[in-house]
Amino acid sequence: MSGLHHIPGLLIMALCHVTVIYHMLEHKFTKRKFALCSCLYTVSFVCMGEYFYASEGVIAVLIYLGIAVCLFLFFCVISKECFPKKCFLFLTYFGLFTIIDNSLKLMAELLLPQLSAPVRQYLVIVLRTAVVLLMLALYKRYAAPMIHSLADNKKGRWWNLALIALLFYLLQAAVTFLNAESRMSKVYILIAFVAISFVMLAVYGAVFSNISYMKKDAEAELIRQNAEYFSGRLSVLQNAEDANRRLRHDMRHHIDTIAAYAKTGDNSAILAYIGEYGNEISGMAVKQYSVNRTVNSILSVYADRAEENGIGFSVRCNVTKELKVREIDLTALLGNLLENALHGCQESGKENKSIEIHIRLQSKRLIILCNNTCPDSLELADGLPAKKSIGISSILSVCRKYDGNLDYQIENETCSACAVLNL
Repeated sequence: MSGLHHIPGLLIMALCHVTVIYHMLEHKFTKRKFALCSCLYTVSFVCMGEYFYASEGVIAVLIYLGIAVCLFLFFCVISKECFPKKCFLFLTYFGLFTIIDNSLKLMAELLLPQLSAPVRQYLVIVLRTAVVLLMLALYKRYAAPMIHSLADNKKGRWWNLALIALLFYLLQAAVTFLNAESRMSKVYILIAFVAISFVMLAVYGAVFSNISYMKKDAEAELIRQNAEYFSGRLSVLQNAEDANRRLRHDMRHHIDTIAAYAKTGDNSAILAYIGEYGNEISGMAVKQYSVNRTVNSILSVYADRAEENGIGFSVRCNVTKELKVREIDLTALLGNLLENALHGCQESGKENKSIEIHIRLQSKRLIILCNNTCPDSLELADGLPAKKSIGISSILSVCRKYDGNLDYQIENETCSACAVLNL
């Protein structure tokens, strides 16, 4: 099979790769940009694939490596994951794709020798595409929620997982080389691929068990943050209760003072004293920012911290009493946004510092916009701070968990962070 007859098969393979990448990764581009990148990748893939079929020997091997590098670059350009996580996902997919491809080719040669080479090749292409899409569906159903919910800051663990994926890829690549050089019979090669597949499934069971542990570790960190925020809220309420207790204790003295003014008929003094007393009570009252208990607690804590640091703090909140977001996730998201905003104001060195937080529900989406004074040195990369802290990773983790997004912008010495959750 030669010439233009390979192009339909190459197109199907390229579209299969694009479909998997679209659903497998957290891509950082709009659909239009993704489509443009996909077209460029498809053209490059088809051209290199056509050249691969026309070559042999060392040249063919180099072209094959070029095709793999092209796919990896497409992974890197599209995905917003950390680099070791990209490596793990790419090696897992590419290794699995290669095993499926080689196994189906061997089965077709052994079981259907009467078919012509072109028919057999396109049969393999159709079956391979069906199997890959089935694996993608299983991944989206069982593995993707777990992987996407993890923060990217545990890079050491992702490197370990990427190394495991690389070892399996090298193992199946060695078997592929033996098959290409006819060093073993087709039956033994097929058995080797099946054995590699079963071992790979067993090891990846352990891998996803490790990923599950990573998820629990991340949730433990969120629980710790939760405890800190509510501890701060408890302190605020305790201070308010102490103030109210003192006011109740002093009530008798206030009544005696008002009674003394009444005996002398000094109404203006009575009104002035009552006004002063009312202002004192208002200043000690705990401000209600939201009907949602969790949101109100976090806002109250950071309102007090902002006041202590001389930072203006304003809130516009329009949410319901109950939200379809776990308290632990809402605390991690809103708490880290405000924590970063507070640090940004403190590090800005500006005289007038402020934090504005807008929270609203819109078409089953929770939208949180946080504006704060920021230092001039703050830089963004791909819509996020160039130096991502653990707090940013935690916010990203929550946004991805609810199929949302996070975007940062800087304008007029103000950093704006917009987090959106789909409820």
